[in-house]
Amino acid sequence: MGTRHGVWLAATFFAIMSISSNTGAQEADRPNGTRVKALSSGKMTGIPTDRLTKSQLKAWESILEIVLAKNREGHPVHPALYERQRQVDTSGHEIQAELSTPRATMRAVGLCRLEVPPESTRKTVILVGLNLGMIDRALASGRSRRADGFIPIAGLSKKERYAEALGHELAHVVQLLTGPDYRSLCQERQALADRRSQDVQCIGRLTSSIEKPAEAAEIEIWRELAASLEPNM
Repeated sequence: MGTRHGVWLAATFFAIMSISSNTGAQEADRPNGTRVKALSSGKMTGIPTDRLTKSQLKAWESILEIVLAKNREGHPVHPALYERQRQVDTSGHEIQAELSTPRATMRAVGLCRLEVPPESTRKTVILVGLNLGMIDRALASGRSRRADGFIPIAGLSKKERYAEALGHELAHVVQLLTGPDYRSLCQERQALADRRSQDVQCIGRLTSSIEKPAEAAEIEIWRELAASLEPNM
């Protein structure tokens, strides 16, 4: 699920299928089964990063430093963001991270996708993807203002932008793990995309229902990130 349902509708087939287990070959220096160490907490996160190259792993670690940051009292600096990461870490489900950098206009900035393996003996994987190139390119202006008045990434620095986008996708993951009805909506929309359906109205209805809770979570996360950048905070 991308972070802007309007963009998703415009790029239904391209965006939903652009990040998958079969996306183009990775660099030869990819680490094998590496799990990111959360530098701010000294613990390992629960999201395997074996799909990341070394350079992507460095970017992922820098994002997690923001997600898992704690203050001098040991409390999360960004509680809403931290809590969603914690829920994902402790879920027991297989969740994979992917990063990409294409800057094509119709690419989604983020993606959360169910990967169902053909073998029934293997677990379904939830893929969380971020397109860092598109996040860098995104403009925080009135043109990106949502119906509720929220302007994503407004006032945030580069790494905080990434963290906001990740928080949006983590909110999708939490909903997938805790809401059977939500999971059914996602599977229905994904099936339409896989069939290259032209039913724009149905796709729009499903997308609106799917994005609503993630967009609400993103607003809360943005407020935390923006507050942490203010002087004397």
